[in-house]
Amino acid sequence: MAGPFAIASGLFFVAFAVGDPLAPAHVEGAPLHTAPAAIAPDAARALAVGHALVARGAHADPGLVLPPLRWVDPALAETVWASIGLLDAPADQVKAIAQSGVRGLACRDLVDVRGLAEALASPIGFRDDTRGRSWARPALARVLLRAQARFAGEYPSARLTVGDIAQPGCGQLAYGTLVRQFAGASVAMVAQPLLRAARRVLGEPMVLQETTAAEFPDEKDRFDHTDQRVLVETRVLGVAGNGVGAAPDLVRTATRRFVQLPPPKKARAAQRQVAKMRAAVERLLASGELVRHQAVRTWDPDRGEEVVAWLQHRVDKRKGLQLHWIGSRAIAGAPHWESLVEVRLSSWKPGKPESFAGELRWRPQRDEAGTVAGWDRWKMLHEAGHMSHAGGRDADLGFVTVDNRGMSHVRLKKLDVAATYRWMELLAETAQQLGTPLEGIFVGKHVRHHMNRRLSRDHRQADLWQNVVKVVPGHDAHHHVRLAMPTAHDDAVALAELKGEPVRSAGTR
Repeated sequence: MAGPFAIASGLFFVAFAVGDPLAPAHVEGAPLHTAPAAIAPDAARALAVGHALVARGAHADPGLVLPPLRWVDPALAETVWASIGLLDAPADQVKAIAQSGVRGLACRDLVDVRGLAEALASPIGFRDDTRGRSWARPALARVLLRAQARFAGEYPSARLTVGDIAQPGCGQLAYGTLVRQFAGASVAMVAQPLLRAARRVLGEPMVLQETTAAEFPDEKDRFDHTDQRVLVETRVLGVAGNGVGAAPDLVRTATRRFVQLPPPKKARAAQRQVAKMRAAVERLLASGELVRHQAVRTWDPDRGEEVVAWLQHRVDKRKGLQLHWIGSRAIAGAPHWESLVEVRLSSWKPGKPESFAGELRWRPQRDEAGTVAGWDRWKMLHEAGHMSHAGGRDADLGFVTVDNRGMSHVRLKKLDVAATYRWMELLAETAQQLGTPLEGIFVGKHVRHHMNRRLSRDHRQADLWQNVVKVVPGHDAHHHVRLAMPTAHDDAVALAELKGEPVRSAGTR
C-alpha cells in the first residue's frame, strides 16, 4: 500500500539495536503524556477494525498515549512474568498485566550474542537473521561463546546452531510475536515514522500495514507465493524519552504477521469451515470463562476518527481454546453476527499469558445490504512461545548432528551422541569455571533415551548426566540451556571480560 508506509519501506528489517552489541541502550527520560481524545459515538455499522490502517498523511495522533519504558534488572522482569503465568484465572492474568505495567519493562544490560559472535568470528551459527531473539545476560553470553570456542577446537567441522535466547529488552516470548528495539540512528530513520503513523487500535497504540510476501524475501519458504497478502501488526510497547514531536531515545515494538489464506476450492469445504467456526464461537460465548468484555476505542480510517468497538475475550481452559469477538455492539451469551467485525480463535496455553498460539482471524465480507457474503481468513505466522526465556538466562540450541541440520527436527539416527555429550560437558565445565553454573540442560525423553543407550557407563553415571541433563517435554528438536540466576556482579564481570577490559571495583572511575 502507498501512504505513510512508503516512508519506511523495509521497516521490519532494520537492526534491533544499532551499534556495539556490548553497549545496549539504557536511556532514562520523561515519557510522553497527552490527553486522550473523547470517545466517539458508537458506530451503527460494523467497524473495519482489522483493516485499521494508518491515517492518511504522517501526522501524529494528538490523543495517543505512548506508554513509558521502565528499566529493570532482568531478574525482576523474569520474576514478574513468571508470577503472572502462575495465576490460574486468565482474567487475573490480564488484570495483572495491566496493573503491573509489565509490557513496559525493559531489561538493562543485555548483550546481542549474534553481534558478539560475528565480531569475534565465532563459528557458532544462528537459526535465522530475522527474528532477533539473540539477546542474553552477559554471564550467559560469556558461557556460550567460551564453551563454543573450546568445542570448535575439538570438533572443528561440527556446527552448533542457536535458536531463541531472549528478545531485545527481554520479557515473555509470545507466540507469533517479534519484539524490536530501536535506538540511535534507527529511531530517526524508522521509529519516528512509525510513531507518527500509530493510532489506537482496540485500545492499543498500533500500526497496521497490509503488504505482500514479496516484502520478506529472506522468509519466502513461509509463504505460498510472493503475492500472498500479509498483514503486519506492530504494537508500540513503550518509549524512553520525549516521544512524538521530539525524537525518543528508545522505542520498543512487538510485531505479529498474518497471511491471508486462500478460500477452499470446493464450496462444500468452505461451508464446513464456516460451520465449524460458528460452532466454536457459539460454544465459547456460551460456556467459556469470561476474561473481559469492554468497549474500546479504535481508529476508523474511513471516518478519520476514533469509534467504539466492543471486545469480548473468553477462554475454555479444558480444551485450550480462546476467542476474541470484536463487534459494534455488546453481546451476552450468544453471537450477534450482524454486528460482527472480526472473530479471532487461538489456542490457550497455561503459563503463557497474552500468548495466542495459532491465531486465526475471520472477517465477514458483506454485500450492500449488510449480509455476510463471504469470509476473509488470516493466519498468524508461527513464532515459538516460551514460558521461560524472559530474563536472558535461557538459550535454545540445536543438537550436534552428523549432517549439521541445525534446528530442524532431529532424526535420532543422525544425532552425533559423542559430540553432543562433549558439548554439554564443555558447557557445564565452562559455566562452573566462570563462577556462573548451569541450572540445567533440558532435552526430550526420546533424545535422552537414545543417548543413554549409546553412552558409556562412566558417562551415564557422571554428575552431568545424573543431575544437569534433565528431561523436559518439548525439547526433542533442540536442547535448552539455563544458567543459574546470575547476580549483577556476575554480569558486570562477564561484560567486562567480553569487552576485554579489566574489571573495575565499585567506585572506580
